[in-house]
Amino acid sequence: MDIAACAGLTVLEIAALQSSRELDSLLILKNFLVAFLVQYVILKFYRVVLFPNFFSPLRHLPGPKDHNPILGQELKKFKAESPFSVQLQWMRKWPEAPFIRYLSFAGKEVLLVNGLAAHKAVLQTHVYDFVKPPFFARLVGEITGTGLLFAEGEAHRRERRLLAGPFSVPSMRKLLPVFREKAKDLSGDFEDILGNRPYGTVEAIGTLSKSTMDTIGITALGIELDTLSSMYPLGFQELYDRVLHQGPLGQLILVVNAFVPIRRIIPLPANRKFIQANADLRKMLRDIIEKRAAELADGTLKREMGESRDLLTYMLEEAELHRQETGKEIWSVDDIIGHFLNFTSAGHETTATTLTWSLYVLATDHSIQDRLRSEIDSLLEANPEPDYDSISNLPYLHNFVREVLRVYSPSYMTHREAARDLIIEGVTIPKGTQIDINMPLVHQHPLVWGPDAAVFDPDRWDHLTGDAATPFAFEAFLQGPRTCPGRNFSITEVKAVLVELVSRWRFLGIEKEDGQLLTNGEERVGRGVKFANPSLTLRPKDGLLVRFGRL
Repeated sequence: MDIAACAGLTVLEIAALQSSRELDSLLILKNFLVAFLVQYVILKFYRVVLFPNFFSPLRHLPGPKDHNPILGQELKKFKAESPFSVQLQWMRKWPEAPFIRYLSFAGKEVLLVNGLAAHKAVLQTHVYDFVKPPFFARLVGEITGTGLLFAEGEAHRRERRLLAGPFSVPSMRKLLPVFREKAKDLSGDFEDILGNRPYGTVEAIGTLSKSTMDTIGITALGIELDTLSSMYPLGFQELYDRVLHQGPLGQLILVVNAFVPIRRIIPLPANRKFIQANADLRKMLRDIIEKRAAELADGTLKREMGESRDLLTYMLEEAELHRQETGKEIWSVDDIIGHFLNFTSAGHETTATTLTWSLYVLATDHSIQDRLRSEIDSLLEANPEPDYDSISNLPYLHNFVREVLRVYSPSYMTHREAARDLIIEGVTIPKGTQIDINMPLVHQHPLVWGPDAAVFDPDRWDHLTGDAATPFAFEAFLQGPRTCPGRNFSITEVKAVLVELVSRWRFLGIEKEDGQLLTNGEERVGRGVKFANPSLTLRPKDGLLVRFGRL
């Protein structure tokens, strides 16, 4: 935009000043380039230095002042011990501020939502006055697809209505046997690791990611993902891992591409590997979608009576019904791919991460583990195959899962951009201002959760008072109209897996790479266990080795 503005202005200036007798094209070009460069440098100096520091209406808001002239606070965030530790420092310094202002790349102003009332205003009251910024679409969209995640306004309302069925409570009741079956398969993996030894070690994030991806294969695509391995050079899991979990160079390209679109011009192997894996993944999905559509058209797809439809079958059948009623298409194949990638990233990665931190807590706090096992064992003694309602009504399990999501929110941030001028909590927010929503800020805010906000305590959920009792104090799945539609899916799957694992295995501790247990406080997060940074989800750095044994 700045380049186009300066170029246009320079053309007008040259045209106005150039004498009709001076037609030397080389001289005209020289004058154009000199004038263009001077104006561009002046404009950039104004945008990067002068405006944010001396003219911006946001400059008086609380926030850090030690900005890098070019990188703002981004280098500090990149070097931090976690993806949100810098933001937590700001929150604790200005706990009562509704918004905290900081500068990002090239002097770009960002407002970090801090106060609970501000969270509610952004997520509910003014939810459709904010849109996903273009950089966020480049950062996340090429991995998660577009789909519901990037739909706005009336399109978002329509998509939520159309996709409500697969995530309803009746659907969860039908899907529970799938969750239970996959949880038993996971226990089988633990059994294979342990063998005849007194204890074994499982790399939690990798093992749980495979299990949750297998669940996604059944619930979203209606197929066992292992069956795809013989049909394609790389399986679905490997392709998705290549896209989602890149090396350091790939992560750097991902971050830079979010602000400066360089993806198509970088000739490095890490970039080519990402582009190829992304293309192969989408081709695989397209093949599956077209094959399923053909099966539905010729009647060769069979389902058992009462069986829940997988997401793909649901979308194809709903699309056909809508086409017959209105003559219009509601989803193209690309739309369905986008929705599926949305669901995969939410239902696979975040669920696996939640389960990983659940095992971390159980392995490092045996009193919590014993108490949870006691409740689960009591349920299984009365009903070895508990139904959805029985599992949902376990109070300590429910508190435990919510506390894991509060303290270790798997999806820890999202971004918005003001679509119009707004006033929220007395703060004037100009159109185009970037808004950061960082879930740990509200989850660990002492004015919301008390002075022990950072402490893991499942019992706190039994006596919530004040701001902690409001919906916007818990934003693991966001809140308001843009809350994650797969919330119930994820929580139900996590609970089903924990019922299986806690009833069969004892989690003994966290190991170092040499096989020794982390003890004497070394097992704490920030010491022997660290968060990955940068990372799109809250993963443990270099994995998490959990020691376990039979009961």
